[in-house]
Amino acid sequence: MKIAKVYWTGIFLLLLAGNQSLHSQTELKFNAASALLLIPNVGIEVPISERFSFQMDLSGSFWDSFDGKPLQFTQAFGEVRYYGKNDTSGFFFGANVGFGMFNLTKYGYDEDVYQSGRNYYIGASVGYKKRLSDRWALELFLGGGTSQATYRAYSQETRMRIDIPLDEDRNFNKSGEWIPYRGGLMLVYAL
Repeated sequence: MKIAKVYWTGIFLLLLAGNQSLHSQTELKFNAASALLLIPNVGIEVPISERFSFQMDLSGSFWDSFDGKPLQFTQAFGEVRYYGKNDTSGFFFGANVGFGMFNLTKYGYDEDVYQSGRNYYIGASVGYKKRLSDRWALELFLGGGTSQATYRAYSQETRMRIDIPLDEDRNFNKSGEWIPYRGGLMLVYAL
C-alpha cells in the first residue's frame, strides 16, 4: 500500500513537472488584504493546462482578536481553477477543499467562553487576476461554501470544558454553516 502511494505521488509530480515546462510559470502569492488584519495568507499556484491551475494556500492567526477574545486558527486549502484566458489571467472560477484548526470565541457567545476544534471546507471561489508585467500580478478573489466543524467549548478563566454533552458517546459538538471563508487581494509573483 505504501509503495503504491509513493508510486502514484511520483507519477503525479512527474506529470506536473513535465507540464510545467509547457505552460506559464509557478506563482507565489501574498494576501495584502488579510495582512492588514494581521492574518498572514500565502499561496502557490501551478498551471496544469492552458486554462486550469492548482493552487495551495495557507492562512493563520496566531494571537487574540482586537477585543481580547481568542482568535487563533490555521487553514489550508487546495483549489482547482478554470481561467477564461490561456495565460491563467482574467476571470476565474475554482472549486476548493480545505482543513482548519481553531481556538476562538464564536459569534454570540459569552466573553468567558471559547471553542477549540477542527473543521473542513468544501466550496467555490470566483476572482479576477490582472497581469501588471511578466512577473507581477494582482488577484482579487472571494470564496465560500460549507464549513463543518467539530469542537469543544471551554471556560477562558478555568480552561475547563463547559459543554459536556448529555450523550456520553459524543465527544464533540458539531456545527455546519454556509459562509464566505476566503477572500482578499493577492500580490502575485511569477517565478
